Amino acid sequence: MATLTDDGSGATVKTVAAHAGVSAQTVSRVLRGTGYVSEPTRQKVLAAVEAVGYRPNAVGRSLRASRTPMVGLLITDIANPFYANLHKSIEAVFRTRGLTLMLLNSDDDPETERQQLDLVSAYRPSGLLVAPAVRSSLTANDLAAFGNSVLVSRTVPELVAPAVVTNEPEAMTEATQALIDAGHRRIVAVLGPTEASTTQRREAGYRAAMAAIGAAPVVCYTDQTAPGARGAIKEALRAHPDLTAAVSFNNPVTAGILAGLRDEGKTCPDDLSLVGFTDASWMEFYQPPITVVRQPVEEMGRIAARLVLDLLDGKTVSPQLHIVPSTLLHRHSIVPPPA
Repeated sequence: MATLTDDGSGATVKTVAAHAGVSAQTVSRVLRGTGYVSEPTRQKVLAAVEAVGYRPNAVGRSLRASRTPMVGLLITDIANPFYANLHKSIEAVFRTRGLTLMLLNSDDDPETERQQLDLVSAYRPSGLLVAPAVRSSLTANDLAAFGNSVLVSRTVPELVAPAVVTNEPEAMTEATQALIDAGHRRIVAVLGPTEASTTQRREAGYRAAMAAIGAAPVVCYTDQTAPGARGAIKEALRAHPDLTAAVSFNNPVTAGILAGLRDEGKTCPDDLSLVGFTDASWMEFYQPPITVVRQPVEEMGRIAARLVLDLLDGKTVSPQLHIVPSTLLHRHSIVPPPA
């Protein structure tokens, strides 16, 4: 009589182990994504899994294990392309370890974030990646309960944890300086929510560039959406009709600024030069193509995923900012200020 397996197909963990020439415990570590296994051995086990047609039963395995082979990814805005690219790059890394990525959205609301944290914890995930909401309720106890946790894009004050971010202050200083070099002195920064760490870090870079030339900063805070930015830029132009340039907080805010300019009968760059933050495919084809700070989203995702895997393998991971540099991509949305 054939030995039943996790999926009833006839292949067992022992079958895989015998085919790969390793122990059943090694196969188990590879399938669960826990414990250290050398890369050559891991590849040998994965090849054996395919060769014998082994397919683990996730339900039965989760009942026997303290953790499921799944990692949660809690983001703030599922409609933002930044997070779509982040999800894709993280998932690609986890796939090589047999881990599933569970995507959750908080809508940048701390109450929804708490509900999503409670939801994903019920699945006993092997780890957690989280972009904290504005006024996040995330605590050190939460991270300890999940284990193997990494923050992405944003941080939370006084919360000590590994976090993957880009060099926002330096990138925003460079973006503002590009406008200054073109002759602009009246530059508005259209930012996100004041409490967000991303807003604070990007605002610091903008203010540093403006202070260096003795120019007065003009700052607008928004809900980091296109409609919010659309209204904010119109208010800014009416309150400061001498504005000649703007720096943007993110992709949706850039779109909102351009829509607001159109509403006011103005154009970019003839009436307002612009530098966006976070690239998107439409920016290359917009007329004029938009100069933008290109965030290394894919690299941020890969690093965040590897940090989780390091934690799963019992390696020491520094609870600090892991900074991935952005680049300023020059296109055609900056011209000298109008006379």
